[in-house]
Amino acid sequence: MIRSRRSWWSATTISLLLLAPTARSTVAQAPRRQLKEDRKPPPIEQQLERFAEQLFAPPKAEEAKLLEAVEISPAEERAYGRQMVAAYEDDLRTQGLEFTHKGRDHEYVRRLVESIRPLMRHADRYPEIVVTVVDSPRVDARSFPGGYLYFFKGLLRFAESEAALVGIIGHELSHLDHGHQLVSLKKSRLLGQEIDQFRRGEVFDPANAAQWIGRFTPRPFRPEDEAMADADGARWAFEAGYDPRAMADLFDRMHKANPALRIPFSSFFRSHPYDEDRRDAILGGLERLEQRERQRDGDDNPKLYWGKKNLAQRVTKSQKKFPE
Repeated sequence: MIRSRRSWWSATTISLLLLAPTARSTVAQAPRRQLKEDRKPPPIEQQLERFAEQLFAPPKAEEAKLLEAVEISPAEERAYGRQMVAAYEDDLRTQGLEFTHKGRDHEYVRRLVESIRPLMRHADRYPEIVVTVVDSPRVDARSFPGGYLYFFKGLLRFAESEAALVGIIGHELSHLDHGHQLVSLKKSRLLGQEIDQFRRGEVFDPANAAQWIGRFTPRPFRPEDEAMADADGARWAFEAGYDPRAMADLFDRMHKANPALRIPFSSFFRSHPYDEDRRDAILGGLERLEQRERQRDGDDNPKLYWGKKNLAQRVTKSQKKFPE
């Protein structure tokens, strides 16, 4: 997913954390001003974010191994994805939005998806990618488990080049490749195993209950997944001969069109990194890609393609390259 505007927080958690400054108020009454400043508690938003990161932090190495060990078969993933897709399409209908699996836009995007899919590490897990085009001016794209991708017509208009669109396609394929949407399912299965052990009367330390809940409760949002997907999208575009600067340019224009305020504790509660941070990360990654290319091939100026006419005419680079 490239764009989202949701927010989440627990009222109970906020109420508890608001007590934190009071618990340290004795420091503020110290007679010396310098002591006050040195021991002044951090702003409440920093306390909130710190608590949230501790509670829902990305899994540690041991926990990551546990999640990795939970196997979800392709058939199970497909079934799980179909449930999510059915709910999503119902929501689109509720909004009065139409979507299609045919037409000029659909065929164009489908060809681009197939050109990038072989670059996935687990491409064999997704022999078929189902592409859907949503008739909406919204600038958005979505991916669902099992290989379901949704692209909004607003994104096709806003992209301005095939290279930028390919970067976003790579972003969505990366979510599938890393199983980002399967984390919640895996965590629920791990938690279910613990509950089963408890029901069977096996050893279960109640003192660790809160820790287990924190470890296996899905984080509200995972911006680190979005950063990883951006990096893959830019790298795969580069490997396919496209210029990742086009993807960075897309995020730059998104930022300028709708600059986001850096609100308190936003690094945790935002579903995506800030557009300008995404732009900078892509450009930084491009420097490393170009340096690696120079070391490997000795090419100081690799020819990278934008494909503005390709997008305008809905003709892929593999079909025809236009002078730029």
